[in-house]
Amino acid sequence: LYNLKTNSFEVEEGKERCKEQTSPASTFKVPLALIAFDAQVLKDENTMFTWDKSKQMLKAWESDQTAASWMKESVVWYSQRLTKKIGRKKMQKYINQLNYGNRDFSGGLINAWLPKNKTSIDGEDSLKISAREQIEFLIHFWSDGYRLNPRATELTKKIMYIETSPKGFALHGKTGSGFVGPNFDRRLGWFVAHIGNKNQEYVAVATFTDKTVVENAGFGGRFAREVMKEMLKAKGLW
Repeated sequence: LYNLKTNSFEVEEGKERCKEQTSPASTFKVPLALIAFDAQVLKDENTMFTWDKSKQMLKAWESDQTAASWMKESVVWYSQRLTKKIGRKKMQKYINQLNYGNRDFSGGLINAWLPKNKTSIDGEDSLKISAREQIEFLIHFWSDGYRLNPRATELTKKIMYIETSPKGFALHGKTGSGFVGPNFDRRLGWFVAHIGNKNQEYVAVATFTDKTVVENAGFGGRFAREVMKEMLKAKGLW
């Protein structure tokens, strides 16, 4: 939990884990939205892409999607459509400009940011980032420090909005989920967020990997979000 008013950490647990780079999974949708709006591949939150009728992992993905629903439902095929439209050269240029994680997009336009699965080949999940680096990205993004089109920043923040806490703090954020380990049966979970009201403003990141297999545990990103909410409650922010 990083306080944007005092420019200091208020909570940092698991410092070594905070330095460890892993796949960003769907938290990559935040920089991808910023890139896509800046490149004008996305015009606004209502920009729609048509579902190609292919079978998807989640039922919610089996329909046409807007930029807003893409972020809310975390639709992988929409991300892949965006990266293809932006192109490899321009994607790499933006990743470098954002100084995002290890800046390695060599894994390709449809898999570089996704955690490995049983069918992945070496190099596909090339893009890695740590919790510390996610915080650095969020600090710059939320303070408009990347000198991109201000409208791109505004629209990305708009589609990241989730809810307002009982104490009046607006929560903007994005989950990320995947599986790790030799059998891909241990969860990787992320939640990156901005929390603020008129007087207080923070960015925060929660991430974890299971040490053991957790049966029927659901998506890691959802658990990371709940972990963060408990931390925010403890700090009087929720």
